[in-house]
Amino acid sequence: MYRTGGIHPFAKAAAKPGIWSVKEAYMAALKRLGAIYLIGVAVVVAAYFIINPWHAESYNPENIWFTLDILMVAAIILALDFNFRRKRKADSEREPGDAITRRYLEANVAFYATAGITILLLHNWFSLLAFGADAALGTGEGQTLNHQAWVIWAVVDTLLPLTIGATGCAMWRDAVGE
Repeated sequence: MYRTGGIHPFAKAAAKPGIWSVKEAYMAALKRLGAIYLIGVAVVVAAYFIINPWHAESYNPENIWFTLDILMVAAIILALDFNFRRKRKADSEREPGDAITRRYLEANVAFYATAGITILLLHNWFSLLAFGADAALGTGEGQTLNHQAWVIWAVVDTLLPLTIGATGCAMWRDAVGE
């Protein structure tokens, strides 16, 4: 109970027609916050990926990427959880032999795309954590450039904003009941 004896104002503001319990109102509010986080990380990663070459000579961009990597891992885990729950719901609503619906297709594509990007992101991130930037990226003295790591990072930094941005929009729509 809120100290005034009623429903917490945040839950009351989050309640929409069709949301009957305080728990559902809190879940809708949490989904909105998660959606804002996913969309925010998507915008920041995409923007920094685009402008990074212009600033690479003036400072060390690794520090910014290390911070973004942590935000990206948190975002992809959130997106993977949401897309998995969405896929399970779409799977449970579909009877065997039924035609494939748009909702079913969207849920499955979103889940498997998120899973694939998660694998690529975690592979490169764990390599970076285990061996350091010089060894993982081949930038140390006497080392050759590790093209595989650079290509994987380019793929992740391109597809992750698209995937988590779309997931954030889907999470927002789910929170408001569309």
